[in-house]
Amino acid sequence: MIGRRLLLLGGAVALAGCTAETVDWLPWTSPTPLPVEVADGVVGRVAATAALARHLSNNAVKWKLSERRVATLDWFAAATDLHVAVLSSADPARRQVSTAAPPGVTAPGQRTAAATTTALTTRLATLADAHAASARSASGPAALLWASLSAFSGTMAGVLPTGMAALGDDGSDLTPDLTATSAATILALTEQAAYSYELALAARRLSDADGSALRGRLDAWRALRAALLVAAPSVTPSPPPIGYDLRPARDAAAARQLAATTEGTALPLLGAWLAGTAAATERRLGVDALAAANAALVRFGGSALRWPGWPG
Repeated sequence: MIGRRLLLLGGAVALAGCTAETVDWLPWTSPTPLPVEVADGVVGRVAATAALARHLSNNAVKWKLSERRVATLDWFAAATDLHVAVLSSADPARRQVSTAAPPGVTAPGQRTAAATTTALTTRLATLADAHAASARSASGPAALLWASLSAFSGTMAGVLPTGMAALGDDGSDLTPDLTATSAATILALTEQAAYSYELALAARRLSDADGSALRGRLDAWRALRAALLVAAPSVTPSPPPIGYDLRPARDAAAARQLAATTEGTALPLLGAWLAGTAAATERRLGVDALAAANAALVRFGGSALRWPGWPG
């Protein structure tokens, strides 16, 4: 590739008296696509979930769906369209977007909101499992691609029946630095995340539901640390990846905000780790941790992400 500085120098030479023919313009060659195996029918199954979401949204008045739920369904359908375009592209692992027409899907025929919702959440749960299996058998950015789609599908299966207050606008332009996040970084992350949840649980007047959810995530981060020490016993923590200057949460709202911040900060670290590791055991841990962190992010009021685990 010719750098901008070299091009400017070439232009200066031409202005000094050389003819334009003395500048050799080399064609730009796109990077070789990263290997990604997209099984037959996967794109169509993903597209079918968007069709079901739009079926609900199009019948929102008749079925008396709330504005919050309709907004979530519309956001989900648009995000899923983006996923379809990426999976249909020549380089899905770099999240290249295809400009081709999306695959045709059979129009949903459900006659009630309940039947449509059941069909949608069932499909999403199935996709979450299938994408996770693809992530575990892949490596590099391809593993992150599938793990991210799995986390998205699993989280959406749980929240689409009611809707969400915060909808993300994360992009698809950045790729992770696969050399910067190691098992040692994640080990330090688990310690910092657990500490954050201890402070969140110090909040007064926590509801039973919030208290149970917070304790569940504290246990999950501790369990990830224990599993990582078994999977990589020689690893020692690197400096903490999250710069915390924290005090105990004062109330339930502050506890939820602290939890959402913790999970949102952890997601790209988990994504880069599972994409960068060469160890299958670590990758499996990363796939599961990414899905759990994304679900917790939304549970505690954070913005839902179109690409959980990717930077930006």
